Amino acid sequence: MRYVRVSARAPGRTAAEIYPVISDFARYPELTDAVRSVDIEDLGSGRTGCSWEVTFRRGILKWTEEDHYDPENHRVDFSLVTGDLDHLVGHWWMRDEGLDCRIDFACDFDMGIPTLADVIEPIAAQTLGEYITVILRALVGEIVMIEDEPQDTRQPQETHGPPAVGAPAGGAPAGGAPAVGVRRRPS
Repeated sequence: MRYVRVSARAPGRTAAEIYPVISDFARYPELTDAVRSVDIEDLGSGRTGCSWEVTFRRGILKWTEEDHYDPENHRVDFSLVTGDLDHLVGHWWMRDEGLDCRIDFACDFDMGIPTLADVIEPIAAQTLGEYITVILRALVGEIVMIEDEPQDTRQPQETHGPPAVGAPAGGAPAGGAPAVGVRRRPS
């Protein structure tokens, strides 16, 4: 299992302004050739089913995830329903920090190929981090990547709200994680 985190700051922007832009997954194929298609089905109660088709190396990954939208807290949590991956859970979370908006993407994933995990998953994690950075720059414009922060040591939150008061985002230690943090989780 791998963990990926991408963190950035949008100078002079607010979470209320950035949230609807980031959560518009239907636009993602316009922003990068890596995202071939996104089909969205409204499931009601602030949830959608998103079917993704993404280029990975010389192939295509397909999966469907359930997304839970929380516009009040500027957060989207997602989890795998079915597809080419064995496991996928994570979130997008935007929040105001001073005069800027902090944007965090974090996820755990497992490609489901144990014999090749040490070869394929690091490449997939790095590629995902790069794709997310491209998408952020295209959607938001000016961003400053947040780097040199301690690595997360716990699973991303699977709740559909923000962490408790004083608790760090996505289960990360205070201060967050690197701009593109990639590491293997113990099995």
